[in-house]
Amino acid sequence: MASISAEAVRQASEQVTRLGRTADFRVGDLTAIGLDAGSANAVLCVDAIQFAEEPEAAYRELLRVLVPGGRAVLTCWESLNRQDERVPDRLRRVDLAEGLAVAGFDDIDVRDRPDWRAAERAMWEEAAALDPGDDPALQSFHDEGVRALEMFTLIRRVIATATAPGVAPSMNR
Repeated sequence: MASISAEAVRQASEQVTRLGRTADFRVGDLTAIGLDAGSANAVLCVDAIQFAEEPEAAYRELLRVLVPGGRAVLTCWESLNRQDERVPDRLRRVDLAEGLAVAGFDDIDVRDRPDWRAAERAMWEEAAALDPGDDPALQSFHDEGVRALEMFTLIRRVIATATAPGVAPSMNR
């Protein structure tokens, strides 16, 4: 079975082809992306920064691979109360604004995404309500839905954008 990351890369590659664009997608480690320093105009980190064993190293790695003026976009969840032990440690330690600032990013903007939360709630409610029968995958999805709803009001959904220090890359590159 392919990893979730490999499947996301496959889907993103197909979408880029459909759009008639070019892009390079890779599965990698957040602290060792495998790109040369200053080799990317932009990086996208979707719902993953909270899984980095060393979040500070992950933020630094995102900055390292960007050209001066390159953009980073990250999505994830943040705990509304970092002291609330009902929220998993990995989410309580996420603070996108602080992590990006400490790494050296400029123009940091972190915003709530309530519209995403509404869609997530509907999905988790459906998962929690389903009868998984003897299917282990459906049982896992059901259980995750129950856990997500228990924690739903304790976290917020965010998107952050930030810029690597320096001059923005030319659009003619």
